[in-house]
Amino acid sequence: MVRHIKSDTDGRILELGPGTGSFTRALIKTGIPEEKLVLLEQSQEFTTLLKNSFPKATVICGDAKDVISIFRPLGIEDFNEIVSGLPLNAMGIERRRIICDEGFKVLKRGGSFVQVSYLPRCSIPDTVIAAHSAKRIYCGVTLGNIPPAFVWRAEKH
Repeated sequence: MVRHIKSDTDGRILELGPGTGSFTRALIKTGIPEEKLVLLEQSQEFTTLLKNSFPKATVICGDAKDVISIFRPLGIEDFNEIVSGLPLNAMGIERRRIICDEGFKVLKRGGSFVQVSYLPRCSIPDTVIAAHSAKRIYCGVTLGNIPPAFVWRAEKH
């Protein structure tokens, strides 16, 4: 999920749906400073847990479909990378499209939107990939995960 993200990145990294913070810990383990992490979680309980676990990160309780309206008032205009653990395949196509489109709007050119999926297909809609001139890359599968987790990355050009 996070192997392609360089620890010397100069911008922020947005994590959508961090839950209990497993990808967050992986980002920190690779050398990403906690201060560069912005965690957007819909569950108030997980938001509280994340704030306690990652006190230097920016942790916000909100809906991923509202990325722009959440971050612009905070002065956060863009992100170098987006890491998503959201269950996009379990959502309707319109909600999935909105979330991914909003993400790409705040993603810097050259950055990537990384998505985990529990189905062997990319959850980021083709229309969003095309609209943002992104390139889809299959990164692999984690068979030790139950169910197996497929990782996809869409680079914004």
